[in-house]
Formats: sequence, C-alpha cells, structure tokens
Amino acid sequence: MASSAPSADLQQFIDQLAFDRDSLAATKAAVRTSRDVRREAEEALRALGDGAGNGKDALRRASLLYLLSRPEEALASVPADEGSNQGGLLRGLLALETGDPHGAATAFQMLVGTEIEGPAMLADLATAAALSGDTALAQKAAAKLPDGANALYAEGIALESDGEYDEAQRKYEEAISKDGQHARALFRLALRYDMSGEDERAIEMYRRVVALQPTYVNALINLALLFEDNDRYPEAEQCYRRVLENDANHTRARIGLKDVQASQNMYYDEDHERREDRRNQTLRTPITEFELSVRSRNCLAKMNIETLGDLVKKTEAELLAYKNFGETSLQEIKDILAQKGLRLGMSQEDDAPLYSPGRTSDAAVNALFGAPAAGGAPSFGAPPTTGGGADPHQVPIESLDLSIRARRCMDNLEIRTVGDLVQRTEAELLASKNFGQTSLNEVRRKLEALGMTLRRK
Repeated sequence: MASSAPSADLQQFIDQLAFDRDSLAATKAAVRTSRDVRREAEEALRALGDGAGNGKDALRRASLLYLLSRPEEALASVPADEGSNQGGLLRGLLALETGDPHGAATAFQMLVGTEIEGPAMLADLATAAALSGDTALAQKAAAKLPDGANALYAEGIALESDGEYDEAQRKYEEAISKDGQHARALFRLALRYDMSGEDERAIEMYRRVVALQPTYVNALINLALLFEDNDRYPEAEQCYRRVLENDANHTRARIGLKDVQASQNMYYDEDHERREDRRNQTLRTPITEFELSVRSRNCLAKMNIETLGDLVKKTEAELLAYKNFGETSLQEIKDILAQKGLRLGMSQEDDAPLYSPGRTSDAAVNALFGAPAAGGAPSFGAPPTTGGGADPHQVPIESLDLSIRARRCMDNLEIRTVGDLVQRTEAELLASKNFGQTSLNEVRRKLEALGMTLRRK
C-alpha cells in the first residue's frame, strides 16, 4: 500500500522552512499528539534520505528529527554552515534539550533583533543563560519581555541563577497566577518545592505540568522519582510508562520502570544492611589509627593507601613488589587486618562482601573497558587506549544502575556522568535530600568496581 503524502500544513512546513519559535512549537505538538501527523513526519523524513543533497534538505531533515523528538540526531544534522535564523533557532533549542545551555544561549543571542525574536524565544534565552550561569544575560532577556507570565518566569529563573531562591519562587508563583498553564513556571516552581523537601506541593505542581500538552518528559521523570521516594510505586510506574509510550528507548525511564517493578516485590533485609554498614565503617578506618612500623607506614603512604578499605584491595604480591616492603612488613599488615576480620585481596575474590566487580553488571563493565579475555576477569585499571574501551569519566551515570535514592541524589546535584560523580566528596552527597549512609555505600561500591573513588576533602 502506498504511503500517503504529508498533510497540507506539514508539507508547507517542510517546503518553506519559514517557521518561528511559536509555529515550530505548534507543529511539534501536533506531531507528538497525533499518530497520523507523526506518521506523516516519519514518511517525509524517510523520503529525504540522509539529507546530504543540499543545505535546505539537511535543514529539513534536522527539523523533522526535532519534530520527532530525536534531538541528538537532529543536532548532528544541522549544517555547520547553515546561517539562516531557522537553523540558529534549531541549534539553540536542540542545545538546550541536549544539556548544553551555554551553546543554546549563544545561538539564541544571535536571534535577538531578527524576525525570530519573540516572547517565547526570549524566554528560551533567559532559560539558557540562567542554566549556564550567565545571570546578567538572563536578566537582560527578561527585561525585553512585556509584562506578563513570560516576563515573571524569566525574572524568576534569572534570580534562581543568582541564588535568590525565595525571590525566584515568588516570581514563579506570580507567573502562574497570571497563566495557570505556564509550563516552565510550573516546572521551576515544582523543582523549587522538590529541592526544599516539600514533596506534596512539588507533586501537585508536577501533576499540573504533565497534564499539559506537550508533556514535559523531565516533569514525568521527576514526578516518578518523588512517588518512589514516598513509596507510591504504582503511580511512579505509570509515569515511567507514559515516558516510554513516546520514547521506548528512554534510558532513565527504562531503568526507573525496572526499579519500581522490583520495589513492589522487594524484601528488605534490615539486618543485612546493618551488618554491611558496620563493615563499611571498618573499611573507612584510617591507617593512621594503627601502630605500624615507620617502614610500613611510609610504604603505604607512598602507595596512596589511606584506609583499611584501600589496603584490602591489595594482594600480598602487590605489596611485596613495592620497594622496601618485605615479609616483616607484610606480616605486620596481615596481623592488623586479622584483628578486624579482614584480609588482603578481599576485593578480588568472588565472595567479597564489598567492592566486588560483580556488583556492576558484566555488560556495563564490558561497555566501559572492553570485554575481558575468555575466562578472565575484567581489569579495573585505567581504560585501554586502543580497542573497544572508553573513558569511564564520560560514561552516563545511568550505566551504574544505581538504586532509586542514589539516582535521586545524582539528579538533584546534576551529576550526569561518572566523571561528574568522582568530583564530589562524601559530605556533598550526604548533604543531598534522602541520601544516607546506605546510598553512599552503594555509590562507593560501584566506583570501586571501576577502580575509582569519590574526591577526598
């Protein structure tokens, strides 16, 4: 059966590429809410092929990918030398969606004074500037907006970027009083309530956001996490399913759905958690608390071994291979560990209670460092410079497969990669809402499995 041609409105959009911020948003909403329009957009994209024929075709391809909510592909498809205002608008919106607020602010700033400038675009500029930490630019964009909900929202996010959270919250509330469906103001206000621990008020605001069209995916994710924090797993599951209806490959939603399904049938072993906490406290004991010979102490210091946890990761062979470390020092170390029920090489054994590579899935480890040799164990050192390995610092935090509460902390602290995580201290993580010792232990285990640690003070 032959595929139908795109509708007149979508065909006009594809042919003319004369959209502004509002018409682009309206077209994207139509694609997201109508299966027929979405199918038409997909067919138009297939007809374009790779979009490499000319600049206009490449821009058409990027525009259709944006409408179909495929931002990474869309951003890669915008021609580098495409100088139209529509190309600049796409670059800005896509940079904002893919986590590059500085790039978004740069793109939007180039559109000020053009026919693309309008309240929605200026609100985009204020958002991007605030999220990139440029309070002055956010304030400048807010000042250009006419009085109303958009201006109040822009003023609020500029204040928020300057650390004036109470004032920002008041601006968001004013914006919502003028426009009860202002999605951005609702979302930022929900986030403020969320971060301050006002869960019920945050849930109310997030519910109002997700009731709008098009639905804010981040609002659904945050709402799901709040439901999880409050043990409302069926409602969390519903949120994740809504995300996956539109994007079956959404990583966070897939992991979240798996977690809430498991949580509804989970047995919590409180005694096990208590025992593991005690063991973790022992492993964090500084080496300086023990009576060691000068030679042993100096050798351990030069090997950057500061705690019992650092020490049990070493084997006898590794210690003996170090200059000036002999059998006498080895026996001294083994005696100290025996007093605590520990032994050298624990982290490399299958039955290790902590720091076991088995705590991170084999697939995740292989993705980071390349598959191990047949029958061999993964190597947890520096990633290989050749082959299938990758820099673990660049790996998305979702790859660690953390528990609900630990991931919630990552979201609150805007930790997106393993590299972001290892720049944090234990104190910074523990200061996050609902992040306790058990979550910290979990994070430390995951990092230890990758040969990494949190930053020390």
